[in-house]
Amino acid sequence: MTWTFRWHGELFKCTATTPTTLSGNYLGTDEHFAKEHLKRLAITYYGAFPRDEVTELEQHREDRLQPRHALVRRLDEADHFRPKTYAVHRGRTYPAAAEADASGLITLTTGDDRPEDLIADPQNPSGGRFLAAPEQLDAWYRTHWTFRWKGGPFDAVGTVDGRIKGVYTGGSWGFADNFQLDPETGPDGVHTQYTATVGLKGVTDLEQHRTDLMAVAGAPLDLQTGVRVYQFIRARQAEGDKQRPEGYDVQSWREVHDLSQNYANAVQAGDTDEAGRLLGVLMVKADQWKSHPHHAVVSAGVPSP
Repeated sequence: MTWTFRWHGELFKCTATTPTTLSGNYLGTDEHFAKEHLKRLAITYYGAFPRDEVTELEQHREDRLQPRHALVRRLDEADHFRPKTYAVHRGRTYPAAAEADASGLITLTTGDDRPEDLIADPQNPSGGRFLAAPEQLDAWYRTHWTFRWKGGPFDAVGTVDGRIKGVYTGGSWGFADNFQLDPETGPDGVHTQYTATVGLKGVTDLEQHRTDLMAVAGAPLDLQTGVRVYQFIRARQAEGDKQRPEGYDVQSWREVHDLSQNYANAVQAGDTDEAGRLLGVLMVKADQWKSHPHHAVVSAGVPSP
């Protein structure tokens, strides 16, 4: 709940009251007015005014608990914040594989629904799984959640006992060490990743993202594409390093470097399946900077940083 008022026609947010005055921070944009009538604290102008000079005193209510209560309820669902992949076929959305198989087909889990124009998965013909070519789909996309804890960025990977678990995606070894993040072996079975399992109360910037896998699949499989993605990720890591003078996570750099090098090797060897898989992994890593103006993934490829 907040209060606002006007003094001399200008808008203020009320910060304190006495029986005879109201104090408030200036919400207007008239710099000349602010300098002439108000006091300054850092970048904020404020003042205290007689009550009989104040007009349009108004109360504002915002339900901040309802959105948080909705998120807390989702914490009971162990897989709610896990990355997921979906495909849309003839207007219906199904869980789907995150990668195409060796023949370029995508597995859809349809349950009791049996799409007539798709073929049943020969490895499990009665398991409610069907195979679709990309051109048969209306959409194919991946969703994942990100959040910040103690100012550091994380990719959410699920929930544990009513708390959210995330993998640290920042570039600071000092952060991981200072906040005693848990070292775990990454999905590739080789590299180490650092995780935290924390209460929702300490989480900020919880946001869901969507990666268009059709766009990833349509990106050109050439050396330049891999270099662009790698350079984009490293540029973003370097920006983070400037804010963290204790240094960056060497392991994180090596992982992206190795992915880029393996992608280049696959392209040169003509292994388009492996190249496509590695490019998809690189683009998913780049997705944590999805709001960056150089990130936009389009069917023609990826942007240069």
